Amino acid sequence: MKLFGKVSLVVLVLTFALSAFAAEKSLTLYTDSTLNGQKVAAGEYKVDYEINGSTAQVKLLKSKKEVASATGQVVAQDMPSPQTVVVRSQNPDGSSSIVELQIANQKSVIRFAPEASAKGN
Repeated sequence: MKLFGKVSLVVLVLTFALSAFAAEKSLTLYTDSTLNGQKVAAGEYKVDYEINGSTAQVKLLKSKKEVASATGQVVAQDMPSPQTVVVRSQNPDGSSSIVELQIANQKSVIRFAPEASAKGN
């Protein structure tokens, strides 16, 4: 009975550890963009993200201040990205929106909803 309790505790801890993952990475935006309708100027940022299952909560920080945040979908990919990459889409007005984050050495990416649906339009 004691063995069953210990095994159950280990399984519970591992399940909890695998279901939530938090990390912080650095990135550079070379052009002004938007994330979830929030303007993000070109510059150096810290990306603070927490993955819980297939969902990720992402915050862009500049000097420890939150500039933008969004919820994204975690999508598996075959090969890990060799570096942290920001994928943007061009909007009809000429601006760009962040649609995906590829985190260095991770076999998954974080995809964001198109800006129109993120703002409820």
